[in-house]
Amino acid sequence: MRTKDVLASYLFDLGEEVFRLLLAKGAKKEDAEDIIQNTLYKVYVLLDDLTESNIRPCFFRVSLNEYIDLKRKKEQQNIYLTEEIYVKLQHTDREFDAVLNKDEIFYLLKDIRKEYKEIFFLKYYYDFSYEEIATILDIQVNSVKQKLYRARQFIHAKIGGKQ
Repeated sequence: MRTKDVLASYLFDLGEEVFRLLLAKGAKKEDAEDIIQNTLYKVYVLLDDLTESNIRPCFFRVSLNEYIDLKRKKEQQNIYLTEEIYVKLQHTDREFDAVLNKDEIFYLLKDIRKEYKEIFFLKYYYDFSYEEIATILDIQVNSVKQKLYRARQFIHAKIGGKQ
């Protein structure tokens, strides 16, 4: 198989993976398709500057930025901290995604700094390692750990002060 065929197959597989993640995150099918199409184009343009090890993080970074831009354009729903959600939050010693759905986490993180929110989702929803998150966001691994810690502290503080 030629190198171009292998690369095209790899990018196609990445597109499918990101597509499923975007759908899981709440994107409409049409929006997710548009994001993948835009991402494929942008990554293709950047291919000469990318190495084999950073194509995947770059693909995710571009896709997430596209998704964030799209979300900013759309009106967001208000989510209220109901008694049912509050009861769930009392068990946060387990993994966050096992206890809360994404709307509940969006509510808890609505007032947090954007960089903490991104790191939180990359870690707990996309299951990236600290090193991969650092590559995606172009920051140091220790900064990833510190910001993730602060995001968790923010959630715990918000849980403690029920609204």
